[in-house]
Amino acid sequence: MKSIVRTGVLRSSQRFSRAGILWVWIATAVLCGLNAARATFHVWAVTELYSSADGSVQFIKLTNNSIFTTEYFLGGHVITCTGPPGITNNFTFPTNLPAVSTLNKTFLIGTSNLANVPGGLTPDYVFTNKGPFLFLNSGVANTVGIVGSVETPAVYTNLPADGVSSLVGLGSSLVLATNSPNNFSGQANSIVPVRFDSPKLAGSNFVITFRTATGVNSTAGPTYTIEYKDSLTNVNWTPLTTVPGDGATHSVSNATASAAQRLFRLNVP
Repeated sequence: MKSIVRTGVLRSSQRFSRAGILWVWIATAVLCGLNAARATFHVWAVTELYSSADGSVQFIKLTNNSIFTTEYFLGGHVITCTGPPGITNNFTFPTNLPAVSTLNKTFLIGTSNLANVPGGLTPDYVFTNKGPFLFLNSGVANTVGIVGSVETPAVYTNLPADGVSSLVGLGSSLVLATNSPNNFSGQANSIVPVRFDSPKLAGSNFVITFRTATGVNSTAGPTYTIEYKDSLTNVNWTPLTTVPGDGATHSVSNATASAAQRLFRLNVP
């Protein structure tokens, strides 16, 4: 009898063990199936919005912060920017992302000139809209997101107009920050507007200060040339000096005794 009882207990334990294995196998299969079903585009969240003051340079950064690793199937899907009543800008992704693995990755949609501005880089997708995709100062809440995404669209009213700042965050929790475009291939940079900051007289010198941009991933940036001419009617500009694009702020001096009047410009190829 004891042997029978022991055998019965053993068989019951075996049945439980097999059921446990079966349950684990089913759960694993469900999770794998869920991951496969979501291996498309659903979890890309808008995490940064940038525009120059006139809208000629813009980008949108999207990030995959989810557990899903294969969100590459973007071709044919649409991202929208909805602004003033009845007005929506649409952009259709022409292709999928170039690689299947997308965990913790970002990608960029940008204007065609994004790679040419100091501190810019090559976007993964280029806007094809005739005007600015992102509304600038519409006075109403604008929403940006991929149609069909499970992520909450980004919501903003006005974009920064200083050429340096962007809106960073998720949903309606966007804050001002220094722009930081990152594309899918891992390139990173920060756009620096070409302009003089706080020109001033210092004794007998005229001092010009300006920021410079680096190249992608902190490589050498473009060469900045300070040029001058002594009359508005002069056709040609004369080089004064050159400064490397290294991400630093530089100052250039010119003696006021050099000319009764002098015009300066900052030239970046």
